[in-house]
Amino acid sequence: MLIQRLAEHARQSAGAETPRYYRNRTVRWALVIDRKGTPSLISRADSVNKAGSSLPTPYLTRTSGVAAMLLADTLEYVFAVAKDDTDKAQAAADRRNDAYLDLLKAWRDAAADPVADLVWRTFQAERHLDVLADLPDEAKSSDMVAIMVEDEWTHLRPSAIAFWAQVARDRKSSGNDGWCLGCGDYGALLKTIPEMVKGTLIPVGLDASGRPKRGRDAALISVNTTAQGRMGTLQLANTPICEECGSAAMAGLNHLLSDDRHRRRGDDNVFIWWLREPADFNPLIIDAPQLKDVERLLQEVHRGQPGTRVDDNAFYALTLSANQSRVVVRDWLDVPLPEIKAKFARWFRDIASTNRWTDGISYTPLWQMVRASGQWSRTRKLYRPGSTAHGLDRDLLHAALHGTPPPSHMVAHLLHRIRNDHHVDLPRVAMLRLALTRHPYKEKIMPGLDENATDPAYVWGRLFAVLEAIQHRALPEANTTIRDRYFGLAMTQPAATMRMLRTNANGHLKKLIGKEKTRPAGLALDSRLAAISQLIDRESGLPTHLDAKGQIQFILGYDHQRAHDIAAARAARAAKATADASQS
Repeated sequence: MLIQRLAEHARQSAGAETPRYYRNRTVRWALVIDRKGTPSLISRADSVNKAGSSLPTPYLTRTSGVAAMLLADTLEYVFAVAKDDTDKAQAAADRRNDAYLDLLKAWRDAAADPVADLVWRTFQAERHLDVLADLPDEAKSSDMVAIMVEDEWTHLRPSAIAFWAQVARDRKSSGNDGWCLGCGDYGALLKTIPEMVKGTLIPVGLDASGRPKRGRDAALISVNTTAQGRMGTLQLANTPICEECGSAAMAGLNHLLSDDRHRRRGDDNVFIWWLREPADFNPLIIDAPQLKDVERLLQEVHRGQPGTRVDDNAFYALTLSANQSRVVVRDWLDVPLPEIKAKFARWFRDIASTNRWTDGISYTPLWQMVRASGQWSRTRKLYRPGSTAHGLDRDLLHAALHGTPPPSHMVAHLLHRIRNDHHVDLPRVAMLRLALTRHPYKEKIMPGLDENATDPAYVWGRLFAVLEAIQHRALPEANTTIRDRYFGLAMTQPAATMRMLRTNANGHLKKLIGKEKTRPAGLALDSRLAAISQLIDRESGLPTHLDAKGQIQFILGYDHQRAHDIAAARAARAAKATADASQS
């Protein structure tokens, strides 16, 4: 099914851009031949593209041995430039050059093309070797070189494209006929998938300095040892695919992996998606959730409840990673479009949270949630690069696509981070609310302050926020707040922490109420503290210890109360400014 869907996509959109069995590669040198057969070598490097610029060139996976590409290949193949000065390396370069020359002659013999004849005669007479004197010492045997006749790339001529397609079919054919799993037709089957995924298209993780590591070209299907194949069979014997489906599927896959509009790159995975038919939906909204776009999605899903609308469009998505030279399919989705829209609507409902700095509900981008799993630097006021939880990006994406809970280890990891760095922000709150809303807790928690909630941990979080506000008002110049000193303790031992902080707060309130300037603020904070305290059961009081669920509730209560108080203060300032303006 996956091969079939990729092939369908290629036929609809990707096939017209690049000829089949061609890939965009960086070409460093151009061997230019004029109509008299005189060659010259031109560097394609410049200040911007120091290694040359990209061109669509003939390409097939070189699984082993010697396999030349038509007209555009490395210096080793075109000029027999060896990798080093050893006799062994030179012998290998000579074999590759012989294969390249044989391919040029075969093109000349198969095509009634005067350009093919001119190129072959130039190489047959070894006039192309005259340009080696112009090759600088820093040139590498792996540098790509392509041939031009005057101002035309020879490998893009129709005769070259057609000939190379036949070479590809011959090289990759298994020699057997059978039923193709992709199209269901009977015909010639492939021995191996004709093209690999380029190493740069699938992230493979970060190095010690936090920079992306370079991956290898990877095969979507690879069975090259008897231990991997069923009953010891090799290659595609148990995965029959015809040449048409195999080449189209890889063209579609590489097209999606190269298109920023249809891919999302993580640290060690890449997510790609497409639709059966064009439609106004893009799952990459998960990384850039504009309020108007999310609200439109929520309204659409609410209006179109199951059974009320007919929509036969389909959503397809792949999550891939790489293991050495093999592609690892982490996830594959083939679902109706309304179903994935409903999943995303649920995701946004489950992560919605109030923002302290703006009014109303905010929806956190997934990438910010992943970043917030890292270590918070109090001095630099940012998350340390490279400290995020391993695999969380992929796990949260899976939760969004399938409507499943986030990984259980996320809660423990996040609570550990918060206990140590005492930092609570919107992305962390969004993750905790997601965990609390979905299995195993399945708690109904509001995105903002719930003034009627009586959960002891939630109420304790609200109280802690007010106690912090009291200290800040009484000691505005204090270098250390109660959050800096006691937040980790408050998360786990509410009763003991409350007794200590309440005693200190009494002194702060007395100081505030005793001064005329701060008396209104002191009375308001005292009243707020008393009102929230009424929500605590008088007999049971606050818990002695909080489990993971209780710690989440505490953090949410704390954040919700802070956001509510800041919003109220902002509204009061705006009202006062309006009143002052009207009086003046």
